[in-house]
Amino acid sequence: MTKIVTIYNQKGGVGKTTLAVNLAHGLARSGKAVTLMDLAEPPCCHQWFRLPADGSAQRWLKGEEAHRYGTRVGGLYVLTGYQPGVEEMMSGKMEVLTPEAVRRERFDALGGDVVVVDGYRYEWKVEEALLGLSDVVLIPHDGGTPLDSTNGTLGECMELRRGGWQGRFYLVGQVERVGDVERLTAIGERADGVVLLTRNERMRKRRTAFETPRVARVMVEYHNLCMWLEKEGCQGR
Repeated sequence: MTKIVTIYNQKGGVGKTTLAVNLAHGLARSGKAVTLMDLAEPPCCHQWFRLPADGSAQRWLKGEEAHRYGTRVGGLYVLTGYQPGVEEMMSGKMEVLTPEAVRRERFDALGGDVVVVDGYRYEWKVEEALLGLSDVVLIPHDGGTPLDSTNGTLGECMELRRGGWQGRFYLVGQVERVGDVERLTAIGERADGVVLLTRNERMRKRRTAFETPRVARVMVEYHNLCMWLEKEGCQGR
């Protein structure tokens, strides 16, 4: 069965798209067949690949005919998001994704190994349906992310867990200083684990700072995150 990995936070501008694109790219480079599905509002994934924001992701979920764009990376395809035109926004008659359209069979129909979703926001019923279908939810949090939005997202996942959801959810934090480790570990207490990303080579070598049961892994690049997700992150509870 196709794995669904959703990148999600209630707040925009926290690195969701960057994480989604790099994760999809890395998984494809490792030999996986991957579809990157952009359900964000506003959509941004298309900009990375110079593709039109034609709403193919939403049309696919609704069961309509939709073009899945190929990329230069073998095995990586993109279903782009929906960017309404000025007239649509002025009239208020914009396409809306409904929770009824978010069904597991539409993801499975894509085939392949993994669907990476740049998560939907603003409509809780749609978010609930999407998170409830996901095998893994990755919650990005950087220095500029409001704590309320991340806590709200963690709370949503916990509520789904209490309702019987069997997926896993992880906080993905950006680390630059030793103090960041304690802070992110505390924020991610309710998650299944905390994944730390850092570009600071000196910090990465301070392994003793990260040796705690709550920290899943410290990674210096997205490629390592992809390897971890393949081996451990997608394992069932």
